[in-house]
Amino acid sequence: MLQTICYVSSTNYGIVYNDLRHLFHITKRNNIHLNVSGLLILKNGNFLQLLEGEKQDVNKMYKKIRKDNRHHNIIQIINTSSRERLFENYDTGFAIVNNRRKLNQLKSYLNWLKVADMKRVNKLIHLLENFIK
Repeated sequence: MLQTICYVSSTNYGIVYNDLRHLFHITKRNNIHLNVSGLLILKNGNFLQLLEGEKQDVNKMYKKIRKDNRHHNIIQIINTSSRERLFENYDTGFAIVNNRRKLNQLKSYLNWLKVADMKRVNKLIHLLENFIK
């Protein structure tokens, strides 16, 4: 069974662009290595991350993320089991949304999901759309 966890958090003051570039690189490498798909969005000093994969892998990763001192005010929004991944085929399975082009790609992907009649993900799509507006 697959697990999906989604959370929001605030970046800590003092984090600089090079720290974020390094974080994004490590995040993508680790998630692909562990076969965890999803996305990480940074907007206005806040992160939104969605992780999906095997339950033990996602829970282990989330536990590690909660201890990371680069962010605080971590609020878990979704923690649920699922039968399929939403982001497995999106941007090699894990996307870092940190510029206008990536944001537009994500919007297009979310629109495709809506048209694909995946009713169970409509709440998640709505959440993501509100975060990136």
